[in-house]
Amino acid sequence: MALALVIGIPTVFTTYSAVNADSSTNSITTVEEKVPDYPVNEQGQTYGHVPYHSGPTTQEPDLISTVGENGVVGYVKASDMAPSVSSPEEAIAYQESMEAIGYKSIPLYESDGKTVIGEFIMYSSNRD
Repeated sequence: MALALVIGIPTVFTTYSAVNADSSTNSITTVEEKVPDYPVNEQGQTYGHVPYHSGPTTQEPDLISTVGENGVVGYVKASDMAPSVSSPEEAIAYQESMEAIGYKSIPLYESDGKTVIGEFIMYSSNRD
């Protein structure tokens, strides 16, 4: 049985403030949001761990820190973690193929986002 662990890199958070005005009640609400300040590699990709806080405005890095097969520590591209589907039919087909195969192999990179150092296996949720 393989385990996938996420290893964190200390991340600095930058706080952004926005002011929302509601004309119907003549009130102003200040909303503060903490946005991770990830390091950036030479390709302009951010890298680091996924924030613990999730929500509609949560930013994740382009390269996500994780542990791949055989304990190799590296990064997976966030774009490789999510399927690129454009319709419900494509989403269903993708889900069925994942269930049939049982896993998806994803390249594991150095923080440069170019050098492949291993693989990360993403297993289907219906795995025994």
